[in-house]
Amino acid sequence: MEIELQYLYTGDEPLLVPAELANFSLAGSAIFDIRDTFFDTGDLDLRRAGCSLRIRRQSNLPTPLLTWKGPSTRRADRAREREEIEFPVDHIPADGVEMLQMVEAAGLLPKIADVNRSSRPLAMIGELENRRSTHDYVQGLHHVELCWDRLRFPLGPTQIRLELETKNDYAGRFIGDFDRELREIFNGSLRDAEFGKAKELCVRLYPELFGPQAA
Repeated sequence: MEIELQYLYTGDEPLLVPAELANFSLAGSAIFDIRDTFFDTGDLDLRRAGCSLRIRRQSNLPTPLLTWKGPSTRRADRAREREEIEFPVDHIPADGVEMLQMVEAAGLLPKIADVNRSSRPLAMIGELENRRSTHDYVQGLHHVELCWDRLRFPLGPTQIRLELETKNDYAGRFIGDFDRELREIFNGSLRDAEFGKAKELCVRLYPELFGPQAA
């Protein structure tokens, strides 16, 4: 499970990392490069159901990660909550057939089948590059991650996003406090991201499925 808020940064000031947020203390930071390769059917059945399937290459990790994300629900504090399952894999799949084999080996095939009821084949649908700085905030056993993401899409302008995330429901109750303090600190330079990163990629690459003409 993940609980997250995503913002677009619209300011031109240097990106800040507060020493404290919501009575949590900054405990550590890292910076690394990410390349996400997304897979879906030809009709984007997974994405249209609010799900995503990706392989992530991360410069500070020895092996890629296969990640499944289920549809999200909006909480009272505006954060999105959804299932997230992640597995290390030993290589990058060459095509959709090999990706399906990886999905089956990871035990995720039933989740794909629930969405892809027509059993359409999987294919690589796009890649997203990201230079990420991540910052861990802790309070006892509670942990919240703040990330600055510098995103490069295959089409369209780059984006800078700020993301708050926790994988613990107990820590999730503090997300609203983080949100209020960050909005005060950045004084109007943060606005809610209209789409998550996977959907933003698809909106740019496949407007016939996600653009105004698809409504």
